[in-house]
Amino acid sequence: MKKFITLAAAVATLFSASAKIEKNNERTAEHKKFDNYSYAIVPPAGYELTDNGTAFRNPEKKSGISISHLNMILDASSENELLKVTFQNFVAGYQTNESVYINDTEHYLVSKTENGRLFTTLVVPEDNGSVMITASSPVDDLAEIEKTKEALLSVVYVDPAEMADNPIFENSLYSIANQGFRAQPEGSTLVAFCESGDFAKEQATGRLVYFKVLMNEDAVKPKEQKMFATEVVKALVSDHETITSQNAVEVNGLPGYEYFITETENGAVKSKSYAMVVFTSGKYYCFTSKANQEIDMYLQKFQAAAKSFQAKK
Repeated sequence: MKKFITLAAAVATLFSASAKIEKNNERTAEHKKFDNYSYAIVPPAGYELTDNGTAFRNPEKKSGISISHLNMILDASSENELLKVTFQNFVAGYQTNESVYINDTEHYLVSKTENGRLFTTLVVPEDNGSVMITASSPVDDLAEIEKTKEALLSVVYVDPAEMADNPIFENSLYSIANQGFRAQPEGSTLVAFCESGDFAKEQATGRLVYFKVLMNEDAVKPKEQKMFATEVVKALVSDHETITSQNAVEVNGLPGYEYFITETENGAVKSKSYAMVVFTSGKYYCFTSKANQEIDMYLQKFQAAAKSFQAKK
């Protein structure tokens, strides 16, 4: 497992561990994977994966287990005030903490009571942030609380390379069918996801590939779509990046706009990005993908992937 020393040290300074739990977990047939995540758990009986693939739910017990990813490294000792505030917000309200060693890697199990429910979160360390798996149950259902806690402690890391055997990911640059689309250009390479597609890491090269999926309640009027799409993309462009061109596109019958973006450093091209905004009834999707190696080849792949978008029927 990956190490996350800054978070571990910071949490340790604020919490006095009430217990030390040691787990030497191995993946079993009972482990069920969160869609598009590299972690799996053994959910309690009666828990089903939700449509968006990021949680297990048991409506009868009014309980659930969800997963999320924090991109920002949390560090209470940092000189960066934003990191300090972010860390303080993260730990605020947690009443208990336990040190959990899973496969010799230190994790943290924190819990808090809110609105009649007990929230127990397992903080899984990663190099660039942390994965948080949270169980939520009615505070008076002690049996369910214990079951969901055991599920958290059953967590295993699933090597993304194993995902190649999963037909959902095979030959897919990115695939989030449960979000309403599937993009699958021929011959594209495997990508594993975090945060329901907030960012993805291409396992073959270690190159980071970013894209966003955004939705709005009210449909954007056709005459406003170009301006709307441009403003969306501008909001994603940094000070070092420039939109070099834009084109109107039709994506499987849906209107959209594509953008080519160049990032420069000391006058030289550092990276290029491709962005596309496509409109459906009541929603819009914005894909952004960035390449800093073999730029032109991957830019073409990103473009092909985005244009293979199909809205869920």
